[in-house]
Amino acid sequence: MRLTFKYPIYPTQAEERTLLEWFDHLCDLQNSARNNRKHAHETEGRFVSRYDQEHLLKVARETYDDFRAVPQDFQVSILKRVDKAFEAFRKRCEEGAAKKGYPRFKMRVRSLTWCLRKHTLKTGQRVRQNPIIETDFRHNRLKVPKLGEVKIRMHRPLQGDPKEVTLVKKASGWYAHITCELPDAPKVEPTHAIAVDVGTTHYLTTSEGEKEDNPRWYRQAEGLLRKHSKDFSRKKKGSQRWQKQKHKLALHHERTTNKRKDFIGKRVYDLYHHKENNVLVAEALSVSNMVQNKHLSKSISDASWATFFEWCASIAERDGLHFHQVDPKNTSQTCSACGKKSQKKLSLAIRTFNCQSCGTSLDRDHNAALNILFRAACTRRGERWVTTLYETRNKNEARDAGFGNAEQLLLFNDLLTSPSL
Repeated sequence: MRLTFKYPIYPTQAEERTLLEWFDHLCDLQNSARNNRKHAHETEGRFVSRYDQEHLLKVARETYDDFRAVPQDFQVSILKRVDKAFEAFRKRCEEGAAKKGYPRFKMRVRSLTWCLRKHTLKTGQRVRQNPIIETDFRHNRLKVPKLGEVKIRMHRPLQGDPKEVTLVKKASGWYAHITCELPDAPKVEPTHAIAVDVGTTHYLTTSEGEKEDNPRWYRQAEGLLRKHSKDFSRKKKGSQRWQKQKHKLALHHERTTNKRKDFIGKRVYDLYHHKENNVLVAEALSVSNMVQNKHLSKSISDASWATFFEWCASIAERDGLHFHQVDPKNTSQTCSACGKKSQKKLSLAIRTFNCQSCGTSLDRDHNAALNILFRAACTRRGERWVTTLYETRNKNEARDAGFGNAEQLLLFNDLLTSPSL
């Protein structure tokens, strides 16, 4: 398992100028590598591999001074990015995707990466080099190839074996992303499960009936964003005031993003640790398709459900917990008590689910969260979820056990003896 630690760094003015010059060089190198592959395929009909381009890089470093001025690890990492982009492009072509997504020309590069290599000690042991130099002061030092030691604020200690370092330039400053290799955490025994149903009115509703309001970060920031955008459009392009306003606009976007990430991280941690659940279940939503709805696209993008699901899976992997996603079909159109589907499709404006068969009246999102939990339980029991839910509810088993309805049947009992979800 890999875990990335993010720390702020504080380069001097001279170091910052050097880093920005390296960014320009890496941008030109990335575009040259892209054009090299494109030209070879169009004229000669052959594919250029990353190793071919690394050989050309070696020749260029022996010939040109500007190539030797930049650390070779940074240049190799750029060639890896180009190779990764073309591999993804070829994969989309093989799958017959509607949008192939040919790698584009880059206007700028905002980050650089280098790998931390291993060296042999006198004892014969191979140890990876430590990029951090600890000091007795507030700031430690980060060793950057051909640049020296840069101030870094270590607000939390590193864990595991450092593999690579990435320097990123953002509107708020410079940051170092240090990726470390950690042993996989053993999975805990699943005993307490909870399901969540995400939405736009309420960010999420749990199977226990608890709701979390949607802060709507982008909606809150739209007023000031409009003002910054108008001021930016009035400035002469390339002038000093244009540069300042551009930085102010980028900083506003970054603050909105940070608020969103902070909220999502706290909600995920709260669901797992504060509520003491070791199993979290959610819907496998296709967010990229849902944002095609012109009436809900802004609200869905603002909620950032894909990031929420990604962080749920990441924290579950990091802490040895369980995250499971189920098919979202008809979760809000089916009664969670009797298992019958609503005869008439409920629109999004109807926020209460009223069952015509058993008379159950329940909040729409709460009913959907219960169905998500039951669906994960049925999947774990090896059963099939159908539209009417008759087979999956196991009414005969519930009746033989003495339960009055399917809601009383504890479907997660099997998880107590199961190794994982």
